[in-house]
Amino acid sequence: MASEKKTEKISSYSYIATNPESGVVRGELRALNQEGALIQLERMGLEPISVTAKVESILDMQINLFEKVPPGDIYNFTRQLSVMLKAGVPLIDALDSVHSDKTNALLNRTIDSVIDDVSNGMALSKAMGKHPKVFNNMFVNIVRAGESAGVLDKVMFQLAEFIAHDLKLRMGITQAIRYPSIVVGITMLVGVFAVTYILPRFSTLFSNTRIELPLPTRILLGIDQFVNDYWGGIIFFTLFFAFVFWRAINTKPGLYQWHKFILNTPIFGPIAQKMAISRFCHVLDTLDRTGVPILEALEIAGKTAGNTFIEDRLAKVHTDVQMGKKVALSINKYTHDIFPPHVLKMIQVGEDAGAMDDMLSEIGEMTDAEVQDRVLKLTATLEPVITVVMGVMILILALAIFLPIWDMYEALSKS
Repeated sequence: MASEKKTEKISSYSYIATNPESGVVRGELRALNQEGALIQLERMGLEPISVTAKVESILDMQINLFEKVPPGDIYNFTRQLSVMLKAGVPLIDALDSVHSDKTNALLNRTIDSVIDDVSNGMALSKAMGKHPKVFNNMFVNIVRAGESAGVLDKVMFQLAEFIAHDLKLRMGITQAIRYPSIVVGITMLVGVFAVTYILPRFSTLFSNTRIELPLPTRILLGIDQFVNDYWGGIIFFTLFFAFVFWRAINTKPGLYQWHKFILNTPIFGPIAQKMAISRFCHVLDTLDRTGVPILEALEIAGKTAGNTFIEDRLAKVHTDVQMGKKVALSINKYTHDIFPPHVLKMIQVGEDAGAMDDMLSEIGEMTDAEVQDRVLKLTATLEPVITVVMGVMILILALAIFLPIWDMYEALSKS
C-alpha cells in the first residue's frame, strides 16, 4: 500500500460531457486518477461522455525553480477565501472562485493542485502542506488548527488579518533601511571601481616619475595588487565559506546556533527578539480568539516565532502546560531571558483575569511599536555614520590620486 501511495501522481484529464443548460462541453481537469476525475465532473453537474488522461510533454512542464508568490498575493488569497467560507460557500467552490488572471501564476497552479487534492478527500491543511514554497509552516499549522476546531472560516479571517499586520511591519522596516542600504551599496561600488580601474591607470604615470608615493596611494595600490594576484583564491574561499555557511544554517543545530548568535548581536539582536515575541503573541491571540484549544494554540504559536532558539524554549512551555502548569508560569520559567519582565507580568495578569487574548493583542501592538521605534532610531544613527564613512572614503581616494600629482608637479617645477 505504501508503494501505491508513492506512485500516485496528479495528472491532467481531458473530458467530454453534457450539461443540461449548454449541451456538450469539453475541458480539462486534474485528479489523482480517472475515478477522481469522474467525481469532480459529478460535483460540477456534468454527465461524462469520455474521460481520457492527457499525456504531458516536456513543453507542458512548469519550471518554477525561481518563481515565488509575493506576500501580498497570499494575503489576498487568504482574505478572499475567508469571505467565501464565511458566506457559506463550499470549500472547493470557494477555492475555485479565488482564481484570477491577475493572480500570481505559481499561486494559481498551487490552488489547482489544492482543489484536486481536496476533491479527492484530502484535508485542506494537508493539501496546502504539499506546497511549502507557497504556504509556510505557520500558515499550514493555523489552517490545521481551524479544521480540527471546526472554525476554519474564523481562522482564515484572523490569519488574513495577521498576514496584513505582518506585511505592514516588515514594509516599515524595509522602507527604513532602504536608503542606508542603497547608499552603502553605491559607496562600495564607487570604491571598488576607483581602486581597480582609476588608480591603476595613474600608477603607471607615477612610476615613471620616480617620486615617493604617499601612504594612501601605496595602501590602495597594494590592495589592487593583492586582488590582481590572488583573485582566484579570493573567489574560491568566498564561495567556499558561503557554501559552508549555507549548509550549516540548513541543518537544525546550525540554524539553532545562528539564530542564537543573532539574538546576542548588539544592534539587530533586540530587534529580532522583539519581532519573535510579537509574532508569537499575535498568532496565539489569533488562535485563542477563534476557539482553538490552548495546548494546540501554544504548540502552533511556538513554531511561528521565526527563531529556532526561541521556538525551542516555547516548545518547553507547551510541554509544561501540557502537564497542568499555568501558561504565565511556564513562559516565565523558560523564557525569562527572552520575554521582558513587563511582558511576562502582562501575560500573568491576562491569564488570571481570563482575558488572555486581549492582553496578547496589547503586547503584540506594544512590541510592534517598539520594533518600529528601534528601527527608526537605528536608521537615524546610521545616516550620519554612513555620511562620515563616505566622506572618509572619498577623501582617501582623492588624496591617493591627487597627492602624487601634486608631488609630481612640484618635482617638475623645481627641475
